[in-house]
Amino acid sequence: MTTGEAADSREELCDKPIRPRIDDFARLVRIQAVGFEGFSFAIGPLLTGVELSIVELSLFWLLGLLINGYIFALNDFVDLPRDRENPARVASPLVSGRISPAIALILSISFPVLALAVIVAVGWPPTAVIAFAFCLILGAVVNVYQKATDRPILMDSLFAVTMAAPVPVAAVAYTDRIPAIVWIATVFMFFLALELNSIAGNLKDLSSDLVTGFRTVAVVLGATATSDGHLAPGPRYRRYCVTLHALTVSCGLFGIVLSLRGFGWTDCAVVAICVAVTSVGCIDLYRLLVGSRRPSRRGREVYFAAGFVLMLLTIGLNADGSTFVSATLVMLFWELVFAIRRHRSASVRRSG
Repeated sequence: MTTGEAADSREELCDKPIRPRIDDFARLVRIQAVGFEGFSFAIGPLLTGVELSIVELSLFWLLGLLINGYIFALNDFVDLPRDRENPARVASPLVSGRISPAIALILSISFPVLALAVIVAVGWPPTAVIAFAFCLILGAVVNVYQKATDRPILMDSLFAVTMAAPVPVAAVAYTDRIPAIVWIATVFMFFLALELNSIAGNLKDLSSDLVTGFRTVAVVLGATATSDGHLAPGPRYRRYCVTLHALTVSCGLFGIVLSLRGFGWTDCAVVAICVAVTSVGCIDLYRLLVGSRRPSRRGREVYFAAGFVLMLLTIGLNADGSTFVSATLVMLFWELVFAIRRHRSASVRRSG
């Protein structure tokens, strides 16, 4: 970044009104996703059964904010030339010019450095710090090469690794030995993240990706969109989606089976919930693949939510009760706040 670009960035920060500037930065770092990202750091320690203080839980959401901001700021910076050709991205803070590329670059450099400084300051062991640093580097590689590769399945798999890595990495910070359930949850999170990116994320942007030529997993495996916005998956992408969801559900159910303590009323209730949730998720994915419904425009899919409920059940069966409730409430509160905000924004647009 040149001296002139740095000066322009400082002028931009000074000239803009405060509220629109905050909204633009929140949109750049996808602050609505921080609730999930922070919770992903809590999963490993929760599964070990340790009791965490409010301060320790707050650390996870601070890391979630920094990592989420780092990944998305770098992603938007790298994708800027392509996004400028995509009509669906015209409102992006970078595409519209409301935030300069220089600022996005500064955030994508400073946030991971701050995250490393935080975990060193709170005394994470060297093993956890090194693993955390490796994940940050891998996240940068995925962002830079994800849309310039001929191997989208490989890049999406690496993305899923970066999403799942906080589970064992944070667990290492609180225990000397990682129990088997943490590794199972790590694999489960890997499959969930792969669903989130290569199915929900791919289909959300499928129409624009077909226009701009971005080679996602969905595009490479033959998925197309009909004129009314429904999915035409094709045989290869349909098999991919069904196989991935089967692996995701199987891994989730395996973790729950290992976590059950016997055949009491609680265990029977958990099994009943698992059957109901799994059925709802499978039916929702089936309806998507046969064209009975359109893909979610925001990537919020019921089949993914069903998988995440299985993750919550696994955590709840292994975690300290009060710590689990606190972490879950924080995540749900975060989601609720931004759901209300989206609803109000949509109401304002409709009334206008």
